[in-house]
Amino acid sequence: MAEAAEEAGFDSVWATEHIVVGPEAVDPYGRGFDPLVTLGWLAGLTGSVELGTSILLLPLHHPALLAKQAATLQEISGGRLLLGVGVGWHEDEFRIMGVPFAGRGRRANEALRLMRALWRGEASFEGEQWSFSDATFGPLPDPAPEIWVGGSSPPAIRRALELGDVWHPSRRSDAEHVRRVKERHPELRVVPRTRTELVDAFLEAGAEGAVVTLADEAELRDFARRYR
Repeated sequence: MAEAAEEAGFDSVWATEHIVVGPEAVDPYGRGFDPLVTLGWLAGLTGSVELGTSILLLPLHHPALLAKQAATLQEISGGRLLLGVGVGWHEDEFRIMGVPFAGRGRRANEALRLMRALWRGEASFEGEQWSFSDATFGPLPDPAPEIWVGGSSPPAIRRALELGDVWHPSRRSDAEHVRRVKERHPELRVVPRTRTELVDAFLEAGAEGAVVTLADEAELRDFARRYR
């Protein structure tokens, strides 16, 4: 599918993340590949298509380790990583992994600040959850991966404006919501995750693109022909 997407002229291919889920999320998230491992493999199979996470559950990762993984993938792919992150919705997943569900938004904000500090080569960082000094980190990604902030809530939009590069609203957003946000923040790049039949409405509302799920190569090629 990734090779077909590149051949058909798609901008990017995407992988999602759930690590371990409770009963309500088994369908469709009970079986899924790790997104960064998968995209690392796809980096070697493709040459130009961008590689995105839609989305990675930021509060379930240590930000220094994630910064290392993202910087590595950015370098080995030739600068093609689009790091989509969100705070998560499935409380069972947090409980199983022993991570507090409450406060995950604040931890995500701090994690993004820490990751950007490491990517800039800063030797120290002072936060509520994580702090370090006399630290050396590499590789320093140049350019740094774009951060796409998932979610549709007001805190997610603020996170995208203050700490991200793109707002990546979830499937629960509609085109009118995107239109209202773009009217208030015309500088904000918006690329929703949505269904194929809703893409045109989001583009008309001001979105710069869309991330969609395509079942097979035939559907992929049919969809590509709509926008040539």
